[in-house]
Amino acid sequence: MSRLEEILNLIDRIPPFPKVAQRVMEMLKNPDVTAHALAEVIQYDQAITANVLKICNAAYFGLPRKVSSLDEALVVLGHEMLKEVIITSSSARFFKGPAGEGYQLEQGELWRHSVATAIMAKRLVRHIPRVDPGIAFTTGLLHDIGKRFLSSFVADDFKKIMTAVARENCAFVEAEKQLLGADHAHIGGVILEKWEFSPAMVRSVRMHHDADALRQDPLTALIALSNTLVISAGIGVGADGLATKLQGEALKRFAISQPLLDLCMADLLLEMEQAEELFHI
Repeated sequence: MSRLEEILNLIDRIPPFPKVAQRVMEMLKNPDVTAHALAEVIQYDQAITANVLKICNAAYFGLPRKVSSLDEALVVLGHEMLKEVIITSSSARFFKGPAGEGYQLEQGELWRHSVATAIMAKRLVRHIPRVDPGIAFTTGLLHDIGKRFLSSFVADDFKKIMTAVARENCAFVEAEKQLLGADHAHIGGVILEKWEFSPAMVRSVRMHHDADALRQDPLTALIALSNTLVISAGIGVGADGLATKLQGEALKRFAISQPLLDLCMADLLLEMEQAEELFHI
């Protein structure tokens, strides 16, 4: 059995993405959906229910009394915050433990990088037309999910991969694909496809390290850019380093200037502090 066949066999055994989370995300596309209707669905996932209540009662919100019902919690959070809480809570379970160890990422660093990329995508999406903010956040959060399931295979062949990088002067992801038959971006796309996320999200995850990613469709460009900026901020810099370079011409198509990028970086650091408090990152 080839390494790629081993990897794909592992992916076949990956647990499904929580259906409750996906159903709620669909419901939230309707701005008139009620808190009670959402609570009727969310109550069937104990983990999401517990996280919604825990986060709502965090010191961050400074509420005068404890919130004990889903209906009340959903009113407090609002639709936008609820989307982030549900998708983040649902994704966290897949990043537990030494998820990025094969990439020489310390425990928890792959999860921090994923959350940071989601936040950056949410910040930049207002400057990129035809991209839904909720989809941008979710795709950013899951863009490196392939590392979670490829990590042990990378660890086994780490020396060979680094030798190929040095010998051929290529990027880590190129050597990863050469040695394993697929890189983590491709595997991430396979996983999102298995989880029945949209083709646009699958494509964006699969292409986020492509050399011309910033020239692709808006969502793909957004995720590639967000990933690059987060790594340049020092969040989630592993053995693969900075595999995507900023391209001035590609950024001009979205009217994204250096001052705007600087502002987004400052906002990222502030919002990461809040996320660390709310989600115990």
